[in-house]
Amino acid sequence: MRASLRDVTGYELRHPRPGTAAPDFRLRAAGGGEVALSDYRGKRTLVLWFSKGLFCPYCRRNMTRLSQGYAEIQARGAEILQITHNTAEEADLYFRSYRLAMPYLCDADRAVHLRYGIPMEQQSIGAVVDNVVRSCAMVAKDFVLHGEKSPVPVVPILRMGARNQPPQLVVVVDREGIVRTMHPIGPFDTLPSVKDLLAMLDALDAPAAAAG
Repeated sequence: MRASLRDVTGYELRHPRPGTAAPDFRLRAAGGGEVALSDYRGKRTLVLWFSKGLFCPYCRRNMTRLSQGYAEIQARGAEILQITHNTAEEADLYFRSYRLAMPYLCDADRAVHLRYGIPMEQQSIGAVVDNVVRSCAMVAKDFVLHGEKSPVPVVPILRMGARNQPPQLVVVVDREGIVRTMHPIGPFDTLPSVKDLLAMLDALDAPAAAAG
């Protein structure tokens, strides 16, 4: 994991270090209300997933995988918070038609992403073309096979920049609000499997169990 990352705006960013307090935040949630990291202090371990959002077919596939293991993750005393680049209005529009298993939080101005050291990186023209082709094929497949309509990505793309893509980040925060694990991945990569996430959560409880 790189110690620092440079955003397209020129800002140098750093991920929070394991063992330090996770930066707090309060964000609007799809379907209404707000959610803060501090709401879970002393109650639940958190898996923070910083993703691009509902307009991204890669992210929607990752959402499906997490939804399938969501009950097991909650049984470990954990919650998943998906933090995206969507506005609350964009998220609400999707929320009316599709069920979202886990809290879906909107960080359209990227303030929380920047606080967690997640840059917006400029892609090559070739990478942009490849992404457009692959994404269109995935969206068409979702519609034909499942009848799932994707939100139009034009507005989010204009907001982020046509050649810009944020990497994803998975952060495990314990019940005391301390960062325990950082797992950075590329913008189109698959998340750690549910099995891997469960292993991360079990590893947090192992010292306490051994001490008991």
